[in-house]
Amino acid sequence: MKLIGPQLKTASLLALLSVIGGLSFSPVYLSAAEKAKETPVTIRLDFIVGGNHAPWFVAWEKGFYAKRGLNVTIQPGTGSADTIRTIAAGGADVGFANVSTAIVGRSRGAPIVSVAQLGYIAVTVLWRDETDIKSLKDLERKSWAISPGQAQWFLLPALARINNLDFKSIKIEETAPPLQPAALLAKKADFITMFRASNDEVAEMTAAKQGIRLKRIHMRDAGLDIYGSALVVKEEDIKLRPEMIRAYVEGTMEGLRYTRDHQEEALRILLKLKPELDKELTRLQIKNGVEEVFIPAESLASGYGYMKPDVMEKTVKITNEFFDVAGKVSTAGVYSNQFIGK
Repeated sequence: MKLIGPQLKTASLLALLSVIGGLSFSPVYLSAAEKAKETPVTIRLDFIVGGNHAPWFVAWEKGFYAKRGLNVTIQPGTGSADTIRTIAAGGADVGFANVSTAIVGRSRGAPIVSVAQLGYIAVTVLWRDETDIKSLKDLERKSWAISPGQAQWFLLPALARINNLDFKSIKIEETAPPLQPAALLAKKADFITMFRASNDEVAEMTAAKQGIRLKRIHMRDAGLDIYGSALVVKEEDIKLRPEMIRAYVEGTMEGLRYTRDHQEEALRILLKLKPELDKELTRLQIKNGVEEVFIPAESLASGYGYMKPDVMEKTVKITNEFFDVAGKVSTAGVYSNQFIGK
């Protein structure tokens, strides 16, 4: 086992967006002949490593990829757009990214397909409990710390339309992503939009240390029930390397199931590989990931990662209308359920 790239400090989780690295693994119990038969595969994550990425590292550490013939290298990312570009350019074989970002990439010529969803959009709207914000309607004429180009930049107008909210009345406070929680806590902004099982918990824990209580609304519970993130691959590999894609999907989903059922062991595995991560933050991210975000009802009913056609239709429709697409994208070709097993 080998760790590649600089060590990351969880205290500055949101600030170190430029870190690129990877992890490669071959179980020691495999013979040299067996290792030689493994297919090398590079997995590109959506962001720097945090608790929500535990399923991939569990699948790696427990040999769920290796037993399916994959010798994986796991790379952290610097955002879903970067992940999509990297896979399209051949810098990684498969990945984990925002579904709408993959659709935007497809509109710009990146032949990326979602092959397994990991839940509905996990964005939350966060504000200080002390304010007069009690509902989405109260966001009108309030200030929002956001950076243009973030997924939330496009999602909030969609949420506003669904909930008859006057989006134009909201005051934009352009703020770099790592500084948005601090802007909220310093009262430089009235609300922020974070991702659950990722930076939502960072904001909440930072606020708690300052004695500040936060309130939240989940976008998925307020009408924006579209898919959030997914396992993504190159379209040509669905035809050329289906066995590799199936192994990636099945291995990751086995890692997700194991993480759900063995959260403390998953935490130990991740901390062993990334000892600089904050233990309590990582534990909370893992818990919220497997209990709130990654496993919706359709995964339990139809197989982990299964994408409902009507939800994908809505996801594509919202993306076409509110995101910066180069041209309208058809739902056909955006996703495939062929690698989903019960």
